[in-house]
Amino acid sequence: MSKHSQPRQHRRVFLKAAGVSVALPWMESLAEPARDSNRPEMRMVCIASALGMNPEAFFPTSFDANFSLSPTLKSLEPLRNDFTVFSHMDHPSIYTKHGSMNSLLSGVDAKKATAGENVSMDQVAAAHVGYQTRFPSVHVSLGGSQGASWTASGIKVREETDPLDLFRKLFLNDPKAAKEARKLELDQQGSVLDLVRSQAKRLAHDINAPDRRKLEEYLTAIREAEERIQGMQRWQDVPKPHVDFDESVNTHGNMDYPTLSPLMFDLLFLAIQSDSSRVFTAGFGMHNHVIEIDGVNTGYHGLTHHGNLPDRLKQLRIIDAFYIQQMARFMAKLKETKTERGNLLDETMVFFGSGLGDASRHSNRNLPIVLAGGGFQHGKHVNAIQHTGTQTPLNNLFTTMLQNFGVEIDRFNNATGTVSL
Repeated sequence: MSKHSQPRQHRRVFLKAAGVSVALPWMESLAEPARDSNRPEMRMVCIASALGMNPEAFFPTSFDANFSLSPTLKSLEPLRNDFTVFSHMDHPSIYTKHGSMNSLLSGVDAKKATAGENVSMDQVAAAHVGYQTRFPSVHVSLGGSQGASWTASGIKVREETDPLDLFRKLFLNDPKAAKEARKLELDQQGSVLDLVRSQAKRLAHDINAPDRRKLEEYLTAIREAEERIQGMQRWQDVPKPHVDFDESVNTHGNMDYPTLSPLMFDLLFLAIQSDSSRVFTAGFGMHNHVIEIDGVNTGYHGLTHHGNLPDRLKQLRIIDAFYIQQMARFMAKLKETKTERGNLLDETMVFFGSGLGDASRHSNRNLPIVLAGGGFQHGKHVNAIQHTGTQTPLNNLFTTMLQNFGVEIDRFNNATGTVSL
């Protein structure tokens, strides 16, 4: 039997009949022929390290086609044709030291921005998807918040800091009484917003131009809240997908990264597979606790200010390599998961980066950047230095990612163009 005469797998019909929002695994014998005019839904995962990466161990030393992976990136070797490393890329207007973690996904200093000026690229993507999925975006960070996600009205997006809390949010259904209480709450919130919006519009006729701008920012926040309430109402009676996940796992505490980090990425994988969301951020936060990784016995922040002491450098590089190992494991799971047109890694952009280029000097230049998946042509170490001698704005890459996500955008925030991949 030829491929085009095989029975079709009507995935969405099956899900609708089952009453859940979960994608079935792709099965070759039931596959519907792919239509060129119907591109697969793209996903986006942004992974961040709040305290940068040790540059000497992170960046490869050459840009030729057969470049050798650096010690930090070594775990990506089996996937070397699935990712690109960038050197000489940063946010040119950011000089905020550790505060740069708040601007990684926007390229704009949140403390100096007016509402909406520092919208982050993940939230632009989330607005593009809206409530086609239960959650427009999902956010989680170990060891403290990153604070890099900002809505169009300038509101910082909350992150989960415990993977088990994220599991409950994504996959546990509320009891009937809790659902009814939530429905009433959403209805009441919607009524209040309608009242406030109508009053605000009447007020607009009696205020000056600066106050009208403030009012417009306020109304933008109201519109976001309305969209959120309406989206949540649509999903209120749709059961959450059932997934195979062991929630009884025990950890030593919030620094038990060897346990917590795989949980975090496994949940992101399940959320992608079940189409619970298509936009994700995941991070490793800033703190000075001792991370429970073999070979590490000193506080994380202290290690970033290593003073070139060999033992401190060794421990810091163990942590950096661990972060990339977790990314590599996540990428491998995506690549091993077949879809109608290939695999989940081809349909998921996985970004890794930090707002700090070298934490030992509080430098915001030459950021450690890796982009994987998403259907791009990878296997490169790109020298992003421009002909002017300046580094390429990271927002150029974000513009390219947003376009690949399906967003019609010429330039994201302060981008000067796009990046060829």
